[in-house]
Amino acid sequence: MNSQTKRYGLFALLFGLCLGVALLMGTALAQSTWVDEINGSLNFYKTSYPGSNWEPYSQRLQTVKEAVDRGDTKTVKSEMGKWFKMLRARDQGIHDVAADELFNFAVMITPIQEYGITVPPAPGSEPGY
Repeated sequence: MNSQTKRYGLFALLFGLCLGVALLMGTALAQSTWVDEINGSLNFYKTSYPGSNWEPYSQRLQTVKEAVDRGDTKTVKSEMGKWFKMLRARDQGIHDVAADELFNFAVMITPIQEYGITVPPAPGSEPGY
C-alpha cells in the first residue's frame, strides 16, 4: 500500500465514523421531536384558551420527554396513555375543541405502536386504536 491509498483509507474510515455518529444523533433527536411538537401545540392552546388549567398536561409531557430522552419506554407508554385519557375526559376543564384538536394532533405524531400506547376511543365509539 502506498501512502496515498492509506490516506484514502483513513479518510473513508473517518467519514464513516462521522456519518455513523450523525445518524445516531439524528435518531435520538427525532425521537424527542414528537414530544416537542405536541408541547408546542399545547402551548398554542394554552394561549388560545387561558381559562383552562393546562399545567397538569404540561407536567405530564415533561415527564414523557425526560423518559424518551433516557430510553424509558415503560414510562412513555404509561404517561402518554394517561395524557390521552386526560384529554378525552377534559380534565382540568379544558375546552372541548382544544381537547379534540390536541388529541387528534397527538395521535397523528406520537409513535403509538413503537411504545405500545393505549389510546382511549372517542366517547360513544368502538375501541379502534
